Amino acid sequence: MEEGISPFQHESDARLRPARRRAQERPIPGEPLALDKPEVKEVMDTETGRHLPVSVVMGTDYEKLMQLRMAVRTQMRKSDPLYRCSLCGVAVHICRAKDKPKFFFRHQHEDGSCPAQTKGELSQDEINARKYNGAKESRLHRRMKDWLCQCLAVDGRFEDIAQEPTWKGPLTGSRRRPDVRAVYNGLPIAFEIQLSTTHLDVIAARRDFYMQEGGLLVWLFAEFDTEHRRMTDDDVFYNNNLNAFVVNAKTVEASLEAKEFLLDCIWAQPVKGGGHSGLYRRVVPFHELRLDPKTQQAYHFDYETAKRQLEAEVESEKQLLRNDFEAWMGATGYYGPEASTQWSTFRRRFKQFDVELPQYLGEFDRPLLTCLYSAKNNRPWGQKHKHLVEVAHRVANSEKDHLKWFMHAVRKYGRLESMKAEGQHGLWQKRYGELRTEYDTDPAPFEPARELQPMVSLLFPELLPLP
Repeated sequence: MEEGISPFQHESDARLRPARRRAQERPIPGEPLALDKPEVKEVMDTETGRHLPVSVVMGTDYEKLMQLRMAVRTQMRKSDPLYRCSLCGVAVHICRAKDKPKFFFRHQHEDGSCPAQTKGELSQDEINARKYNGAKESRLHRRMKDWLCQCLAVDGRFEDIAQEPTWKGPLTGSRRRPDVRAVYNGLPIAFEIQLSTTHLDVIAARRDFYMQEGGLLVWLFAEFDTEHRRMTDDDVFYNNNLNAFVVNAKTVEASLEAKEFLLDCIWAQPVKGGGHSGLYRRVVPFHELRLDPKTQQAYHFDYETAKRQLEAEVESEKQLLRNDFEAWMGATGYYGPEASTQWSTFRRRFKQFDVELPQYLGEFDRPLLTCLYSAKNNRPWGQKHKHLVEVAHRVANSEKDHLKWFMHAVRKYGRLESMKAEGQHGLWQKRYGELRTEYDTDPAPFEPARELQPMVSLLFPELLPLP
């Protein structure tokens, strides 16, 4: 054991607890994550040059936003920002509002020249000095470093164990002093204990350092739950394959008895329809974890693989529904004696994917789907016409509210040129030109029924995004 490390004391160490935290308000699933009235209202995507509303960039998926937050910070540190303020061009990063689980973009540097003022009350240095550095000196932090060294020492898979060593980076030319450093089966590992707020830029810098140097950064918590999680905890959790690790007196005692490093592992599992479950917990030995220095992840449950498998299952179910519904519509099943029963079955199947169909078959907008299926199949579908251009004229004359989506489908499916060649030469081009003039004068009659957009999106994913 390293000199100066105090051995584990059951009675006194078991009484050590992290500071009490107030409950943290969590985002409501499915609700927008951006502030309602942010200072920076639009940002420029530096890859595409497009200017996007912040509500679109941040979306409603908290998991994705936490991963985007890390990516934005990482790239900004490399002087290659993902987003810039649309007004002034300064690089921006994602911050959480102080009093609510909403997010906004803040300038990397602010000199007052931009109309959007995003400067916070505390600078990054002040936050680090007041919270992070203070926690570094707490008794619990010191004891956790001792505990960790003792747990690693009894596990023969670890060697070169050291507390707060200087890690020199020959590739980066930088240095770090992790709480504990060890070599596990030839892999250098830096263990950092997370007790208080660590700024995202610090987390991103450390991840980048150890990634470039061929090591692995593993964060350890004294506690981890849903109610009291802070933004710092989420920054680590959502960028570590939704896994977190806790070391406390119980795991230390179990490790010393088993002579292997044991951790309390916390993870989430993906659920159908998006999002993830509540937290699962299990004490697991370190040697059962999967370690990935390239992504800087250590995990017990492979959330990303499970998510991809679940998404594939859901997509397979959606495709089966698409095929069944198209076949039913094509066979004009909606006219048969079993139509009402079959319609009820389809309503239940669509409902599984959060798509509401009308209660009664007679309320269903069948002409909309027949024109879209016609574009998809390059022939009049479910009607007595001979050519696709005839469908186009029908839509133009009596279903103008379908025209925008129909022509979008014609272009997406590559039917535009073949449709022009059908029928009387130049007749459709002339008619379409007249419709464009009408649209410029009054676009209202051409506006699709937006309440049908979820159904169309499910049945025709290849047409997304819909105009």
